[in-house]
Amino acid sequence: MDSEALAFTPAVELVAMIRQKKLSPVELMTALLQRIEAVNPRVNAFAHLAADAAMDAAKQAETALMRDQRIGRLHGIPATIKDLAITKDMPT
Repeated sequence: MDSEALAFTPAVELVAMIRQKKLSPVELMTALLQRIEAVNPRVNAFAHLAADAAMDAAKQAETALMRDQRIGRLHGIPATIKDLAITKDMPT
């Protein structure tokens, strides 16, 4: 599945694919970062993109999945944070 298709796939489907190990959190994050890179210059949706931190989190999520560790309902699903929220090491 390409980055555009993954960007429009409902989260419930992405979760199912991740749990069934048909899609890895790293693959999903890579696809979404590619989509952001392609679209953000036109829409300016991201004031700050913490791509390295996002990829690190995806790798941690994938490791937990591969080790059959207990995971949450949205395990491996990326999320964005509104720039008005106070976050560590990111501009507000």
